Amino acid sequence: MKKISVAIVEDDPVWLSSLKIFLENEEDLDVVATAATQKDAVEMAKNNDMDIILMDINLSENNMDGVYAAAEISQAKNVKIIMLTSIESEEVIRNSFTAGAVNYVLKSNYMEIPAAIRAVHNKVSPVEILLKEYSRMKEAEQVAALSNAEREILSLVQQGYSQSKISEVLFKSPGTIKAQINKLLKKMGVANCKQAIKKINTKGILK
Repeated sequence: MKKISVAIVEDDPVWLSSLKIFLENEEDLDVVATAATQKDAVEMAKNNDMDIILMDINLSENNMDGVYAAAEISQAKNVKIIMLTSIESEEVIRNSFTAGAVNYVLKSNYMEIPAAIRAVHNKVSPVEILLKEYSRMKEAEQVAALSNAEREILSLVQQGYSQSKISEVLFKSPGTIKAQINKLLKKMGVANCKQAIKKINTKGILK
């Protein structure tokens, strides 16, 4: 079986080493090169053959030089670039794709990196990847918009409490509970409590 060759660009040596070991435990992945700066990344891409480059967006204290490196590399070489970052921002995603990246993975979701590499290698559409990430971010925003009171009600709904029982537990009138439930359903973009529970159970978004 031919392995997927991967290069990593990361300025944190500990994270770089950990990621390299993690990826090399995958039977179909082979880390063939590493770099730590924008300049070194460009040189690495010129002097090595690889299928995928994992590119950290921030290769220095306050810069997004990983994006610039991705743009320079993608113009000079036919290689697929996946951006890695701890920054969760629609603007960062747009900049990454504009620079030539074909995927974007949060470092906190590092377990998804092998699957992302395989998806890109198998030519999954960048548009599909972008839409999936945008959908995930919107779901997180929907939950973040819930008030503490709404989160409390949603937690009780998840536990199987009826509206009347929630009213008793929280010492609020049934009308107030109904209004709060309708409001949180609207915020979550669902039609009823069943859909809300399905969303929080499948996405794990009520923490």
